[in-house]
Amino acid sequence: MKERTHSLPSFSAWLNKGFALRAHSTRMSDARTDPEISPSSIFLAVFHSFVFRLPSFQQLDSELSHSHLQRWIGAERAFGDDTLRYSLCGFDLAPLETMLVDVNRRLKRGKAFDEGRVQGRLVAALDGIEVLSSFSRRCDSCLERRVTLKDQAGRKIEQTQYYHRAVGCQMVHSPVKPFLALEWLQPGEGEETAALRLLHRLPEMYGSRFFDILLLDALYAQTPVLELVHKIGWDAVISLKQNSRDLYQSAVRLFASRPPDLDFTEQRDYKTYQVQLWDTEGLPFTIDNPEPVRVVRAEEVTERNRYREGEPTSYSTNHEWLWVTTLPKQVFPTPVVRQLGHSRWKNENNGWMDLTKHWAFKHGFLHSCRHRPKQTSASGDREPVSNHGLAAVTLILLIAFALTSAFVLRHSKLARRDHLTTTAVASQLRAWVSKAPPPIRAPD
Repeated sequence: MKERTHSLPSFSAWLNKGFALRAHSTRMSDARTDPEISPSSIFLAVFHSFVFRLPSFQQLDSELSHSHLQRWIGAERAFGDDTLRYSLCGFDLAPLETMLVDVNRRLKRGKAFDEGRVQGRLVAALDGIEVLSSFSRRCDSCLERRVTLKDQAGRKIEQTQYYHRAVGCQMVHSPVKPFLALEWLQPGEGEETAALRLLHRLPEMYGSRFFDILLLDALYAQTPVLELVHKIGWDAVISLKQNSRDLYQSAVRLFASRPPDLDFTEQRDYKTYQVQLWDTEGLPFTIDNPEPVRVVRAEEVTERNRYREGEPTSYSTNHEWLWVTTLPKQVFPTPVVRQLGHSRWKNENNGWMDLTKHWAFKHGFLHSCRHRPKQTSASGDREPVSNHGLAAVTLILLIAFALTSAFVLRHSKLARRDHLTTTAVASQLRAWVSKAPPPIRAPD
């Protein structure tokens, strides 16, 4: 009888055929000199740990005791998490970024992003997230802030907190939602600075037409961001809040003086939405940059049932949103702009939240790792290399996130037939490793 679970050989064959996993792994390098465990094996070990949804390197250390997994990743012997840490701290980030770009290009070429197009356009979202924080552990790239706490006696005290924050860009319109790139905030700079740096990098990595519409939070409703997006050739939908005071107040006053342009009711996900929409064009973006923009306002009353003591009770909430957009009204009607504005939540729910809850994204891999390979400086001294551990592990995680999602949502017949989640597929792949190895050679 044909096996009804996923196996590592079939998953690996799909990765090698469609995404050249083994070929990419041979291009990995680190700062070690003549290592016994190759960078390729290190990469494959960490990649499979994320595919299996292992929560830490200590758990991966236990998994590497299986001789079959050792052969699968091309390691001649078992190795511990100290070897992983020492290698990853000096890992070369360029081959990882190249692989992430190649994976996303292959996904687009395979029409993975065609489903869910909005008026024929591809949609991406950009937002930031705090990855980790600590009051004791720090590294050279840590950001700092003062935090007020209470001591054991209840008195307020201030302490310095060290943290890392990053900005990421993710495809959000399609079922497969891979991250395109990540940019880390450097000490002394704000999130919008890292976002501009990422926006400059994206056309260099993918070309300006890899996607068409960019969704942004209200933090990025700034002239430099809007000018750069326009220069690259993208359209934008940006949340509008009171941090853009002039445009916000102009729009609110204008919409308050007239009835809504659209008024309708829709039902979705066991909820009823009563929606009123306003739409206007020609408002100046700022006093210093009076470029005319389009502003859309939505007032929504959401009704749902909540159970109290076993009885359903109607419950309603009121919400108001405003968006500023460069999309033309003739092609993108007001309801479509509203849909795009709400689609930015997918970056939060299907991106950062998914990575945090199911992929150990905020585990803090290799933060403040002092045991690092050394290199000769210009003065002739031996100095530790820059710590690339956190960035390297995060890139490997994003590669695993993209490939696993594509495998489950687009390739696996078992997942569709049995309605398996990506977590269930990960459990099946991990369980396969502990089985007796079949009498065949390891894949090339």
